[in-house]
Order: sequence, then C-alpha cells, then structure tokens
Amino acid sequence: MGYNDIYRIAALIVKSIKGKESEEERNELDVWRNASDRNRRLYQKYQDAEYFRARSIVKEKEYESSERIWKSIKTGIAKKKKRALLVKVVSCAAVFALLLSAGALWIIQSDVHQFEYQDDLTAIRAGDSKAILSLVDGSEYYLNSRIRLALVGENYAIRDEAGIHILDNKKGTDTKRKNKLFVPRNGKYDITLCDGTKVWVNSDSELYYPSAFASDQRIVKASGEMYFEVSHHDSWPFIIETDYGRVEVKGTSFNLRSYREEKKLVTTLVQGKVLVSSHETEDIIELHPGETAVVTDNQEIDVVTANVQEVVSWKDDMFVFRSSTLEQIMEEAARWYDIRIVWVSEERRHTLFSGELPRSKDFVDFVRMIELTEKVSFSVKGRTVYID
Repeated sequence: MGYNDIYRIAALIVKSIKGKESEEERNELDVWRNASDRNRRLYQKYQDAEYFRARSIVKEKEYESSERIWKSIKTGIAKKKKRALLVKVVSCAAVFALLLSAGALWIIQSDVHQFEYQDDLTAIRAGDSKAILSLVDGSEYYLNSRIRLALVGENYAIRDEAGIHILDNKKGTDTKRKNKLFVPRNGKYDITLCDGTKVWVNSDSELYYPSAFASDQRIVKASGEMYFEVSHHDSWPFIIETDYGRVEVKGTSFNLRSYREEKKLVTTLVQGKVLVSSHETEDIIELHPGETAVVTDNQEIDVVTANVQEVVSWKDDMFVFRSSTLEQIMEEAARWYDIRIVWVSEERRHTLFSGELPRSKDFVDFVRMIELTEKVSFSVKGRTVYID
C-alpha cells in the first residue's frame, strides 16, 4: 500500500466515524476493513475518543473543545438512569471533536502505515553467534553457538554436539600463512588464540591469525571491530596490523575498530598499555587506560578521552549511546540487524540520542526505543529502513 492509499484509507475512516461517507466510500472502506483481522481491530480503536487522547497528538484547545461538549451534554441530561447513554453520547461527541483536527487524521495515517509494515519490522531479528572459519588448507567451517572453535591442548579443534574434531595434528611451524575468521553482518563471535589471547569479533569483521605464532612476535591482521584480552608475555609482543596503522601490546585489554568504509583506526585502551602507530609516519603514541587513539586516512594520530562503557558495550551484548548522532547509532544497528538505511530526512543524521538496550532485542524494540523521543520515525520495507 502506497502513501496515497494510506492517506485515502485514513480519510475514509474519519468520514465513517463522522457519518459523512457516501455509499461508495462505505463499500471501499468495508473492503479494506474486511481484508484482515488486524484492519478490523485497528478500525475498532477509532470508536473510542480515549485512544486519541492516549496518542497525545491532539492539541490542548481540542481537548478543551471536547470537554465543553461533555459539559453541555451533561447539563442537558439530569437523570442518573441515563448515565450509560450519556457516556456513549459523550464518547461519540468527543471523537467528533477530535476528528475535526488534522492531528487525528495523522494518527490514523500513522497507524495504517505501521500496520502495513509491521510484518517487515518484526521479521528483522537480533544478531547471534556466527562465523565462517577458512583454514590455510582451503577448508571452511561454519561456526555458531553450537559449533565452536576451541583449543584442545596444543591443537585447534571444532567442538559440536557430535564431539571434538581436531583440525591440526600440531600447532604447526608455518607462522606466515594465516587462517581467516569472518563474522558476517548480524553476527558476533569470540575465539581463543593459541597463545591464550581472547578475541571478541563484532559484525562484518575479519581476523587473520596463524596456527602458531613466531618465537619473536605474535602478529595478526584485523578489519572491522574487535576486543582483545592479550595474554601477557614481556618478551613476546603482540601486534595487530590494520589498513590504517598498527597496535603493539605485551598484555592488555583494549577495543580496536578499523572498518574500511570508515577509513580510520580507532583504539581504545581499557587496561594496560598499548603503542599505536601509523604506516607512513614514525609517530608512536602510547595510550593510557581510558584513552582513544584515532589514526586517520591521512595518517595523523589524535588522542582523546574515551567513554569506555559506550565503546565496549557491544562486547557485553549491549547498545549504549551517550549523545551519539543518529547516523552513528544506525551504523551500529545496520551491521547488527543486517539492514540498509535510507535517509528520507538528511537532518535526522545529526540528531543526538542517549540510551541503552540489550543487543538481544529484535529491531522492533530498537525502533521503539528511538521513536520514544518523538524526534524521528521509521518505516520498513523488507530489510530497508527509511528514516524521517
């Protein structure tokens, strides 16, 4: 149903409640109303003036108008036995007064539109544990919450309901060829490397790692977003290579973000110490806990104070936003829910929001959280989300 059709149905509903529809219009509305149970339920809502009050759309003067109608009717009917009839008449009068406004028409349009796209909205589910493991020998494994990559002694293995399947007879001696762990959109995964380092990998991210590290240094390559808890070894540095710079640590906890489309490396230190450097300059920045280093595409490095809770919230299965722009928020949502964003209103990109929501919640809950602010509205078609 297009926008013009939605407007048409809303206008017919208003006419119907006022009792001013023609026979042809009544038949047209009956076709829509009888098309589904939800259309019938929606239409039934509009027989009650309190529904419009609850939506908080009607202006104060219109409330006052309906109150005057109430008082006028109440004055003209004195007998208590007519109280039930009074309530019915008042309800109809109040609806009539409320429907004199464009606000009520907007309410109905909004409701019909929402019901039209409700199925698409509720079909968008939260992400879960999933990844694709590509080994150096060309074999691939699809991982999830039931099929896990694990370390068994010195060997990598796949652990599933059928048991444990060893992938390597030994850790191996080839430290240059790297396995790839790819986490798609709508996914998240965690892995323990052969040195004991733990890595949480966010949606749309890739981690390249060897089956065994060299004796002098441990090197991995990352694209996307990851949280590292690096196993501490004084004489065995851990190095992460990205498209925009590198991070060197010996043992620490930090968040790394380097999505190619964002064209920067963002490193936020939670605990310990890290050294951040760019590819094209000799600058090396030492970070302290609570700081973020940003390596831009022109290879400059900026250091700022971080909101650590917000930065690492994804790892703890939460959305946490603190005065974030809607554009930043929807970038996170797009990867987690695997959706495409279309900005109907460019101004909405810069609207600021703060809030928290478990990432286990489906997209319909995410939308409700944002729409509670009444600053923005969403419509959904398939996996495309329109923001106005």
